Amino acid sequence: MADDTKKRRLQPVGRRTFLRYSLFGATSAGLGGFGLAALAQLWPRPGDELTGEVAIGVAAEIAAEIQSERTPRRVPEGGLSIVVWDPSDSTAERNYGESHAIGDGFGLQALFTQSCPHLGCAVPWCQSSQWFECPCHGSRYNRYGEWTGGPAPRGLDRFESFVDDDGLFVVNFSNLITGPARTANALDQSPEGPACV
Repeated sequence: MADDTKKRRLQPVGRRTFLRYSLFGATSAGLGGFGLAALAQLWPRPGDELTGEVAIGVAAEIAAEIQSERTPRRVPEGGLSIVVWDPSDSTAERNYGESHAIGDGFGLQALFTQSCPHLGCAVPWCQSSQWFECPCHGSRYNRYGEWTGGPAPRGLDRFESFVDDDGLFVVNFSNLITGPARTANALDQSPEGPACV
């Protein structure tokens, strides 16, 4: 009966024991986080399901929408922005006519704006300057995705595209084309307003 009435005393935790458990816990948490991040690479991200040739929409309607709103059409599932280019310009036709869509008096390109050629940041559209501007390190690209400034080694990468027999704008996600060299300047476009970055 005397044993039941006695309360067990908790022993104080020694400094060494506390530090040993803390070190073990911190190491376990770090390795666990690293393991989970490595495992996450095995699952597809949104947009990774777009492979092969994918019809985005009616090419003429996409071109009209882009021209009226003066902003590229964003396709977040594929990490791309669709822009209009002028196939009647001989320089643009020579640079982009072979692997980008040409419709009735307009051209369309699918720029890969999910990854800047410099270090991989997403490259949003700046409505005021009418350029693509990388917020990470300041690389800038004109409406055609051609390099205009900053540390990027080239223009924005792009996907091969075409207009099919039904008038649909089709992007070939299995064929990523390296962006044009820094010297490419088919569109001699100055910024139309203040920069966003």
